[in-house]
Amino acid sequence: MIRKLIAIAAAIAINCVVLAWFHAWGAAAVAKVDPPANTQKILTLPTLHVHPSAEQLRELRKERMQTAPEQASAGGGGVACLAMPYYSFAPQCDAAVSG
Repeated sequence: MIRKLIAIAAAIAINCVVLAWFHAWGAAAVAKVDPPANTQKILTLPTLHVHPSAEQLRELRKERMQTAPEQASAGGGGVACLAMPYYSFAPQCDAAVSG
């Protein structure tokens, strides 16, 4: 019984030593690596907002008046904010489009 306990303790100790050595070896290998010399700057593009033209707004109003005239007339033409952010995480606009 005592021999089994000693063998288990020795196995755990050997595993701990091997894991500590492996961790130290990995950290040393990472520390030796130099960053690449030809790094590129990250290019950040400006935010683009796409707005519908006046003709598109008229078509939208016309379509909404045909589909639900009572809802469109109650909302002042039924055209809400139509600013469409293109690849943008900017907050949504909260102003109504008047036209």
